[in-house]
Parts: sequence; structure tokens; C-alpha cells
Amino acid sequence: MIKNYIKILAVLLFAVMFSDQGICSIAPKNKIQNPQTNSADSSVKKDSVITNVNPSTLPIDTASTKQQQEIITTIDTVRKIDSVLTIPESEKAMTNTKLFTYILLTLLGSALFFFIFVINLFKTFHKKKSTRQSLLLSWSLFFIVTIIWIFIVWGLIAGFWTAASFMVVVIFLFIISLIMTIIAVKSK
Repeated sequence: MIKNYIKILAVLLFAVMFSDQGICSIAPKNKIQNPQTNSADSSVKKDSVITNVNPSTLPIDTASTKQQQEIITTIDTVRKIDSVLTIPESEKAMTNTKLFTYILLTLLGSALFFFIFVINLFKTFHKKKSTRQSLLLSWSLFFIVTIIWIFIVWGLIAGFWTAASFMVVVIFLFIISLIMTIIAVKSK
């Protein structure tokens, strides 16, 4: 008894799955239509039917085939590096604390050099040389020592000595300071 029900159910499922228009094709049709002969009439009828009928009540067209999109998979040929074999690199990230420390070191060093070279050394030079020459000499020595201090703080400690722009600026300022020192020594 159960085997008969299973056979009937299998036949119905088979008919539904392989029919052109779903469940409706199981029922016998009186009229067989050729889709090529009545294409113009059916398009007019479909347009008029679609405009007058609620879309939710239209039957589902199971005969139409949908094209599936091709999925292209690429093979990853890049060999990933094992993290155990690589040497960990220390990041030199500039934090606010480091930036504040470098600026503070630069300002404290510049203040110390100003006190040593401009104030105290000016008095020493002024005893033997003119006011203009001693003033130029003390300021040029201050600039040279301050540029060396900036190179030590920002270049070596902060790690900017590999940056080309930093090196160009420091070398330019150092050359200007040396020229200023030569002018101060030769002037009277």
C-alpha cells in the first residue's frame, strides 16, 4: 500500500519537474499551439494581460532558463613567508611622548649653547676683538654647535639621519654657519 503511494508520488514529481509549464502541463490540453506562429498575437495578449493583472497572481515561468554567472577562481601562487623564520623589525613610530622629548632636548640644548656661546663667549671675545666681530663670532659658533646638537638629537637619537631631506637641511645649515664663522674671523 505504501509502495503504491510512493510510486504515484514519484510519477507526479517526475511529471512536475520535467514539464514545460509546471503542474498545469499534467492536465490534457485540447489545443496545441505552435510558439512561432502566434508570437505576435501572444505578445499583444501578454502585454494586455500584464497591464491588467496583479503581478503577484501571475504564474511562474519555469521554462525560461537563467544564465549562470561564471565564477573564475585564481590559484594563489604566492608563497607566504613563515612568520617564525622572519626577523621581527622594531617599529620606529613617532609617538607624542617621543616628539615632546626630542623637542624638549633640542630647546634645552639650544638654551645651554646660547648661554655658553652668545652670552659668556661674547664677553671673552669682546676683551680682545671689536664688538661687531665678537658678536658675529659668538653667534656663528652658537649656530654651528646648535646644528650639531640638532643632528645628534633628531638624526641619531630619533633616527632621521637616513632621511635625505633631513640630511640636506642639516648640511646646508652647517655650511652656512661655517661661512658665517669665516666671515666673523676675517672681519675687523
